[in-house]
Amino acid sequence: MNTTKIITASAIALLSSNIAFGGEMYDGNSIRVQLGSYTYSHEDRQLVKELTNTLQLDEKLSGQLEVSGKNGNIFISGIVDEVTMIYRVVEIVRRNSAVKNIDVRELDT
Repeated sequence: MNTTKIITASAIALLSSNIAFGGEMYDGNSIRVQLGSYTYSHEDRQLVKELTNTLQLDEKLSGQLEVSGKNGNIFISGIVDEVTMIYRVVEIVRRNSAVKNIDVRELDT
């Protein structure tokens, strides 16, 4: 087998498998969620971590999100693959009783 075939086969295998993305696995049909840069109190950090974990585990979401919080107000930015996923994100976040308001103005498709 020559080098070109080996490189081509390797590229196909990489694209077919999970791809490492920022230290996490991203398979194209999953959601990547990260903590936002402006989360203030300890309670806000705990809430944002909990929401981040919940969103990360949802198999119906795909895209990239950033979640921040201040005084129970949650700010979500990023990109999802479909408009309906924005509604799903809001639905998931709204389930947490500690959330006062949800701002998704910076969330797009």
